[in-house]
Amino acid sequence: MTKIHQWEEIKAHFSEGLLLGNGASMAIHRGFGYAGLFEAAQDHNFITPEVAGVFDAFGVNDFELVLRRLWQAKVVNETLGIAAGQVEEAYEQVRTALIETVREVHISHDDAVVHLKPIYTFMQGFKTVVSLNYDLIVYWAAMYSRDALGNWFKDCFASGAFADNWERMADAYGAAGATLFFYPHGNLALARTLDDEEGKLKARGQDLLTRVLEVWESGQAVPLFVCEGTSDHKVKSIKSSSYLQRVNREVLPKIGSSLVIYGWGIAEQEQHIVNSLRKSSCKKVAVSVYGNNEVYMRHAEQTLHDIDVTEVVFFDSASPGCWNNPAP
Repeated sequence: MTKIHQWEEIKAHFSEGLLLGNGASMAIHRGFGYAGLFEAAQDHNFITPEVAGVFDAFGVNDFELVLRRLWQAKVVNETLGIAAGQVEEAYEQVRTALIETVREVHISHDDAVVHLKPIYTFMQGFKTVVSLNYDLIVYWAAMYSRDALGNWFKDCFASGAFADNWERMADAYGAAGATLFFYPHGNLALARTLDDEEGKLKARGQDLLTRVLEVWESGQAVPLFVCEGTSDHKVKSIKSSSYLQRVNREVLPKIGSSLVIYGWGIAEQEQHIVNSLRKSSCKKVAVSVYGNNEVYMRHAEQTLHDIDVTEVVFFDSASPGCWNNPAP
């Protein structure tokens, strides 16, 4: 039987990269357990026949892609003075379904706050944090840490835009150390504006989710995140965004020689993340395990060995000191 460690037993050997999958979000809120927002929208009856028809026409279940293309078409119509019609109606229907779905499934800041100190304490032990999740948990934890740690956590956005010299932000200033965090699949807090600029939405921690939904409702911007589809589909969506391309091309290959994976199933639809890690110098990986899942452990070990990782260890996802589990 594969040995499953406690986090305290191995943490001294892992301080470079942390990769968070959907299991990390589910540990905070079971509402994040859906395979994607489209599935959640269906479950909560926000996908009307009209909205389903729009998605069918595009042949995808990706809210971000459908909303972005409809938004672009809507802007073109407005620019050319074309009267509002089916494009505008479809845009409103899809946008409403997305907003209502996020309102339904996302945890509130008040309910999440009890988890934020253990989370930022855990993340503080790494140089780089990469989250594959669309939710605001990592952002909230980073903001919540400021009273205690100062400017320790940095998302590498400056004046609302992703910095060209993001690597220099790893230098400590305004704090005793630094942890950089990134979103290879985007995030609710990121958006595209009318002129196709990409940036970060700003608000106080408890108001950020409200701010995100207000921006969507106003039509000022559309979301910048990918949470549906096959690996090939996700790669196409990534290529449509400068930020997503740079994180996948520049950040993941520089994740470091050691990596901790928490809550990531290493599923087939995220093979592109595995391919980016293949380009890194990572040789030692610690993988969280929920229960004694031998099938998952064999899959994780084989996948990591295939990209030349030489040492793979496993640790209990509920052990003290990791993620939202308070240290002893």
